[in-house]
Amino acid sequence: MKSSKLKLYKRWAAGAVLASMLAVPVAAQQLYVFTSGSLGGFAKAAFQAGASGTVDWCPVGFYVFKHPNGSVIFDTGINDKAIVDGEGWLGPLNKGFGVKLTKDHAIPVQLAKIGLTPKDIRYVVTSHMHFDHAGNISLFPNATHIAQEEEFKAALFPDHPFQAFYMAGDFAGMKQQNTIMLNGDLDVFGDGTFRIMKGTGHTKGSQFAVAKLPKTGTVVLTGDAVYLKENLDKNILPPLSGATNQIEGYKTYQRIRHIRDSENAQIFYAHDPDAYKVTKQAPEFYN
Repeated sequence: MKSSKLKLYKRWAAGAVLASMLAVPVAAQQLYVFTSGSLGGFAKAAFQAGASGTVDWCPVGFYVFKHPNGSVIFDTGINDKAIVDGEGWLGPLNKGFGVKLTKDHAIPVQLAKIGLTPKDIRYVVTSHMHFDHAGNISLFPNATHIAQEEEFKAALFPDHPFQAFYMAGDFAGMKQQNTIMLNGDLDVFGDGTFRIMKGTGHTKGSQFAVAKLPKTGTVVLTGDAVYLKENLDKNILPPLSGATNQIEGYKTYQRIRHIRDSENAQIFYAHDPDAYKVTKQAPEFYN
């Protein structure tokens, strides 16, 4: 009797394990890389203090992470309204940073490449709320918007001279959106597959993300915590206009390097043209 009960229990346990494996398939997580148009024709010194030369072209990276419990968009690029009225929406930043944006860069068009619509996004994670990273948060009224509490404050009440990089129109509907205001890190799904890490320096409330994929392994999404690979490798910060707190900027570099080295992580930089060119771009993905 005891033997048959034990056999029954073993069969039940094996079935439960199999069911859980089927419920969350190994390749369930996927990471997609996009760019919200491009920037170009500005001094490289905007990215690296003391640098010479110009940045002729760079991406405006944003990312989608698919998970069995919902999809995350990390950053939302430049507001789609700038496609038809760049000067009107962005003012002098449009020309100053050489913004190039076409109808093919619109968020709904890009999401359609991977079979999603804005309504399918469960979480909007914003690295920080500058014009080229938080432009389209209003396209996701049903999603939960996650950012650092200090960044919400910085966006709504920016310090001089940083107010130029925050577009008030981008946040017009934010008070009606469901939000999580962080003061630190967050494991979004509770399983280690998508972690938000506080990483200030660029702005008072900057953060970056760490995705963990079954085959690819760990990937760091820097936002503007690090502009270029060279910045991280050589410990080069942007000038004061691009780093509200340089000491914190160095600490964030160190945190990202630790994750890179301890987890053998790849790093995706939002504005590095050379890194972007060798990255799979949607509809291709990392899994």
